[in-house]
Amino acid sequence: MEVRYHFMHKIREAVTNEIILHFMDFKGARIIKLTVEELNATTNKKLKEDARTQWETIQNAHTMKPRA
Repeated sequence: MEVRYHFMHKIREAVTNEIILHFMDFKGARIIKLTVEELNATTNKKLKEDARTQWETIQNAHTMKPRA
């Protein structure tokens, strides 16, 4: 199974305190930024599937603080 969306890192938003996940879409040549709630609500089945396969990595990844 080919992974299209590769998890890059997660950041805690300074103002809202939300966790923002960043995925690299290698086929679309773009970065996808979304919250966990947005990930759960998306209709993009491939993004959800790829996030599930990488969930252990996502959970254990260090949460970066945004640059000021």
